[in-house]
Amino acid sequence: MYETFKSLKNNDRIKVSLIDSMFGTRDKNLIVGRRTHSKKYNVEKLTLYQINKDGSPCKHSCKYYFYYRPESHSLSLAMSNMGCSLKGIEVLSTV
Repeated sequence: MYETFKSLKNNDRIKVSLIDSMFGTRDKNLIVGRRTHSKKYNVEKLTLYQINKDGSPCKHSCKYYFYYRPESHSLSLAMSNMGCSLKGIEVLSTV
């Protein structure tokens, strides 16, 4: 999954398989947003947006985030400020 995470670019469309406490196991189609890096905490963050019915990114609804921590080589997923279990990432289309 790390190689897929590193290859993601802005406006790529992905399908994320996740498990969360509200809805259980599900697949979510998302659009990749901005990638940031914190030098203080050494964490790389990737913002993911939900998709509107017309295919554009929905900027006002709940955002999803990928967090990568190089020290432990761990990739985690969060729905807004709540952690989720990440099962898989599939790239649907690239820009």
